[in-house]
Parts: sequence; C-alpha cells; structure tokens
Amino acid sequence: MKMTINEINSIDDEVICKREIWENIRRVKTGEPLTKPLKTLNQFCEFKKEWDEQFNLVHEEELKEEKRRRKREYRQRPEVKARIREYEKRPEVKAKRKEYQQRPEVKARIREHRQRPEVKAKIKDWRENNKDKIKEYNQRPEVKLRKKEYDKRHQQRPEVKLKRKEYQQRPEVKAKRKEYYQKLENIEKKEKNKETKKVIDYSHSSILGGGVS
Repeated sequence: MKMTINEINSIDDEVICKREIWENIRRVKTGEPLTKPLKTLNQFCEFKKEWDEQFNLVHEEELKEEKRRRKREYRQRPEVKARIREYEKRPEVKAKRKEYQQRPEVKARIREHRQRPEVKAKIKDWRENNKDKIKEYNQRPEVKLRKKEYDKRHQQRPEVKLKRKEYQQRPEVKAKRKEYYQKLENIEKKEKNKETKKVIDYSHSSILGGGVS
C-alpha cells in the first residue's frame, strides 16, 4: 500500500520532532545551548511534558539566572542604554519613580537591602575603584547646587528636626558638647593671658628702658 506525500511528511516531522526533543533534553542535562528557543520547543507536548517532569524544578534557579544574564547583556547595548536614558528623562517617569521610592515599604526594602554584608562590600569596592569619577562628579556645579538644595530641604523635614533634637538631648552628646566648649573657653583664656602677659612685659621693658636712658 502506497503512502501519500502528506503521510510521509508527517512521519518525517514526527521523527525529526522526537530527535530534537531528546537532543534538547540531553543538552539541558549537560548545560549546552538548545537547538531551538524554549518557547518553540514547548509547543511539542512530549518535550513540554518531559521538561515539566524532570527539569523545571531542578533548573529553575539556573533558568532565572540565565534570564537575568541575558537581560543584563541586553541593557548593556549602546542603543538600549540610549533609549533607557531618554525614557528616564521623561517628567512622568521621574514623577512615578519618585512616588514609588517614597513609599514606606519601598524605603524599608531599600534600607534592608543596603544593610546586607555582600551589598555593603560591593558598594565599598565600587567606591574604592571609582574615586576619581566620584570626585569629578561631585565637583560639577549642577551637582553641587542639587546637593545644596537637597540638604536645605532635608534639614527642614519634621522627622529630621525631631531626630536632631533627640540626638542633642542624649547625655553623651551633651557631655561631648560641654567638653568641646570647655576646651574653647580654656583656649580663649590662654590666648587672653598671653596677650595680657605681652602687654605687661612690654610695659615693664618700656619702664626699664626709660629708666636706663
């Protein structure tokens, strides 16, 4: 019994499909790149079933990391960086980001994230390796102006005023402040005594000099 062309093609497709399925399953096990995108392979029921049963849980973290790596590489492209910079300059985007960053839960997450030892180490390492860039950036007139305006606004915030007042009321802070002013007072007394002594010495020498002449 002769087979039609469509039947022959369907058999070839099935053979190729199974061959690619097992080849890609093998590649997943060995960490090699897939022959086709995962989205395409998932269209085949046999591959999807095998993937879901054996690899989804095992390789979940690896897949996430691979996705993050590709995203990082994509965002490093010059044309992508230019589009991101242009997008972030939009007033509505700035306002939305500012509103998001001011949320208490977001602030708490940021603080918690920055307190992690590995994050602190990365920040410290970055600052050590970019001292010249940081210095050059901080010397820009527009950056100085923004910092000055920010500091002024920051100091006027009620919570900042309250913290400053609470800090100044601490016994150890009061003691340090008292010690500091006591040192200043002692220095002023010493300087005053020196000036007085100079005047006395000068007067005494003048009297003696007058007597000799």
